[in-house]
Amino acid sequence: MESHNPDQTFTAADRIRQLNEIDKDVTKLIQSAGLAIQSLTNTRSQESESTENSLDSHKAAFKAATSQYFALLSSIDVRLRRQVYALEEASILAPEPTSRTGDAAGGAGGATTSANPLEISWLNSRKDTVGKDKEAELWAGAKEFVSQIQKGKVPGTADDDTKMEVD
Repeated sequence: MESHNPDQTFTAADRIRQLNEIDKDVTKLIQSAGLAIQSLTNTRSQESESTENSLDSHKAAFKAATSQYFALLSSIDVRLRRQVYALEEASILAPEPTSRTGDAAGGAGGATTSANPLEISWLNSRKDTVGKDKEAELWAGAKEFVSQIQKGKVPGTADDDTKMEVD
């Protein structure tokens, strides 16, 4: 990873190059995840054919693959955040409505938390009126049905003004 001056401005080409590097690291991330999963099985890969198939070798392979995975994941996360901040600074992407310091502190300090429309807890806390609306509709239909019966008109009979057509 390259070190750079915080005041340095990047061109669009630099940003695209950085995104391309992130893309390559995502491929490495997926490969390390695959290696970690493969180390949990008894199958042998082409690289490990000459090595022993013991429990210790599986543990070592899993530990190495997961270490690489989490290192890459952390690196990708940091670099993508930098890209998002750059887009926000360039007014290409609207900044998040919550304060970043409040998010890091768990919402402390009076910071308001925004409702992510795809967050399960937000979806579950939404007012559910669909069921109540349907229930009110059914009760209205039942009241109409009862009032027609009381008037002597039974819906669906020959006395009813509505005609039912049959194919």
